[in-house]
Amino acid sequence: SEVLDTTRNIVRIKVCYIMIALTVLGCVTMIITGKEAVKKDQTLLRVNTEKKAKWRAEVEKDQEA
Repeated sequence: SEVLDTTRNIVRIKVCYIMIALTVLGCVTMIITGKEAVKKDQTLLRVNTEKKAKWRAEVEKDQEA
């Protein structure tokens, strides 16, 4: 019983460490891709304004028809 509890705790700790490592890796990846997007001038603000302009153009086109 104690051996099983000890083993379970060790496995839990290893799983937690793996999850922490994956989270840090994900954060670093998001930082890198975000910085690359800024260099290409593809910020969220620009993407959203382009999307909204496209939607407005489609609405105007539908209203004309």
